Amino acid sequence: MSYRELVFTVVAETAEPLGDALLELGALSVTVEDDSAGGYDENPLYGEPGLSPEVQAWDRSSVTALFNPDIDSSASAQFIPELLASLKDAGFKLGIPEEKIVEEQDWVRLTQSQFAPIQVGKRIWVVPSWHEAPTDPNAICLAVDPGLAFGTGSHPTTHLCLLWLEEHQNLTQHSLLDYGCGSGILAIAAAKLGCNPVVGTDIDPQAMVAARSNAEINKAVIQFVLPNEDAKELAAETKYDIVMANILANPLQVLAPALVNKVRPGGQIVLSGVLARQADEVIATYSQWLKLSVWKENDGWVCLHGALAKDQASSKKMDFAAPAQKKRVKITLLICFFVVLIAFGEHLSRSFLLSKLAPRVDGSSNSFSVAAFSVLQAVDEKLCGALGCVNRPVSDFAAWKITSATLSPENAREGLKSVANQSILQVEIQNRLAIAVLAPNLEISLTDAEESEIKSIQFTPKEWLPVAWQESHSDFLRMGVPSGEQIQSNLSIQVPQNAAGYRIRVVYP
Repeated sequence: MSYRELVFTVVAETAEPLGDALLELGALSVTVEDDSAGGYDENPLYGEPGLSPEVQAWDRSSVTALFNPDIDSSASAQFIPELLASLKDAGFKLGIPEEKIVEEQDWVRLTQSQFAPIQVGKRIWVVPSWHEAPTDPNAICLAVDPGLAFGTGSHPTTHLCLLWLEEHQNLTQHSLLDYGCGSGILAIAAAKLGCNPVVGTDIDPQAMVAARSNAEINKAVIQFVLPNEDAKELAAETKYDIVMANILANPLQVLAPALVNKVRPGGQIVLSGVLARQADEVIATYSQWLKLSVWKENDGWVCLHGALAKDQASSKKMDFAAPAQKKRVKITLLICFFVVLIAFGEHLSRSFLLSKLAPRVDGSSNSFSVAAFSVLQAVDEKLCGALGCVNRPVSDFAAWKITSATLSPENAREGLKSVANQSILQVEIQNRLAIAVLAPNLEISLTDAEESEIKSIQFTPKEWLPVAWQESHSDFLRMGVPSGEQIQSNLSIQVPQNAAGYRIRVVYP
């Protein structure tokens, strides 16, 4: 049996609704990928803990739909024209999709074939369960299958941490904390190399499930705890000989005080998940506590290593047992400091905060977000009054939603003949945030049949905003476009003869 795969190239705003429409029209599955993946224009789309991209698509997204001829009419020669007609009725104006035939395969075996045993250093082997372990009697085998959590040893960041453990011989009875443990592979390796006790933690409950399962398979004694479990393993007074964190550069910087606090005086810290170009910034962040240096580099990623001075503040419990009164004074002063810091920080970064926290006008934001934003606006208003700030609207391209766009030939008007290939672009755009936002430029890219750009046109707010709207909002360049405002605009465009498609996006100069 074979499957029919169709690939559409669309703009970011179209990717998700097109995927939904294709599923409704009978697609078995839909995937969205960066159309420029692997090329110069590749646009990474990823989030960090607590942060995720608002639009789950790329500027040029490839939407791939898989159909099964045995249960639908996708084998028919008329299938693609009929599908395009149905999509057009649903509001999608699309070109002919790229077509592929996908033959039936043993997908489990194919997937497993992509994960062979991985050797790290001289002794460590990461061996999936479907492979036989190496015969080397000195091999330290980690039985870890790709699954619920990140960490199979194939990524350079994980490889660097495993190599650090493998090359540091005297780990027996050294305590180790694996912060952001994922699949638990680093904690398992540490335990097999003699570390004891070994503790792993991660913010993802699914990671805990995978890590505990992998530890059991490997017969490794490891304590895995979530940060919110209030476990003694993560208590302030609990310190470790080695703290290892394989996450990303930004959270490593944010978590610097917490990670350093878990290292005993004379203990070591190992950080991975840092690109070579980010190393100096991370090293500078930790410099107030200890000296970090690049231990090794692999494929553009680095592993940072450092040791906490032995004369650093003692980690004994008595150092945490200050008199109750002194503690209360410290806490009060800290609270006051952070309130002032947050207030001024909000004021200094108001454009960023207001746009990021502003609820949507479509009612999709929950009541707590709406209430929190109201408080933020009130605080910002008071600060602006006290500090005499200029209350300018924010500029945020994510605030704008292009609800419709149609390009059609211009009709002759009052006997005057239209310019050849002159067309009218009808655009409807909305400010979907609950605050005024500066009007952006509109950029129209005309493409040929192969989706290659042949012409780009950019309109300033004064050019694309209707004259009547500008007259009724004479101060819009300073005050911005009001919350929820929906604007319809007709723009005259000269279209090249070989134009077959177009894309629209908002940009700020």
